[in-house]
Amino acid sequence: MTPPTTLFHALLRPSILQILRATGYHGARSAVLDILTDLAARYLWELCHMTAVYAAHNGLDAEAPGAPTVVDVRMALQHMGALLPERPELEQEYTGVEDTRGVDEFVAWFESQQMAEIRRVALDGVDDATNYLEALKQRHGRADDDSKYAGTLLGKCLEHGDVMVEGGDVPSIRDWAEKRRAVTERKNTAAVNGHSDDVDGDPGSRPSSSGLSSLGDRTIDHDMSDFVGEEA
Repeated sequence: MTPPTTLFHALLRPSILQILRATGYHGARSAVLDILTDLAARYLWELCHMTAVYAAHNGLDAEAPGAPTVVDVRMALQHMGALLPERPELEQEYTGVEDTRGVDEFVAWFESQQMAEIRRVALDGVDDATNYLEALKQRHGRADDDSKYAGTLLGKCLEHGDVMVEGGDVPSIRDWAEKRRAVTERKNTAAVNGHSDDVDGDPGSRPSSSGLSSLGDRTIDHDMSDFVGEEA
């Protein structure tokens, strides 16, 4: 049985269909379409990965170190073969001309007739849309607002507020984290001052345990010694 497609695979599938249609194909088997979609997803993932690698290595942005820049994206595109490799740096310095052939051809492709045809197929007559998802929403939406898409992938997220935790004396996860942090601070302070683990009579400041043991404050050694005494 074929496993169900993931959400992002399903979102990328129409783009591959539109590219095939703009190229001149009018039909394809589902297996072929899935393979092409998977190849495109792997290529995009590797492109993003290499952009992150170059951003981490370069780190030229002092305000946001590690954030990708145009240079990082260009290097990643060149690494993935989307841009032509540059001439050696020494040759560029000798001639005094920067080699921008790869970038020029990349920009020219977006201004080509092939790209215009892909865009026409994707928008399907909705010229004021910027992508096929927006065009799809405008064709099927009767209202101007995106209220019916709220809380979905196509709309704005819904603010649910704090999630209450039931079944305990702490109303929320944030309060529980603050309580545990306070307990840790009291334990550290007590250790520095040479006090016992029980700070101000608060049993919560003792070392944490699972709370599932039936031994309580006793240990296995205590039970074993009682057992030996009974046998004697």
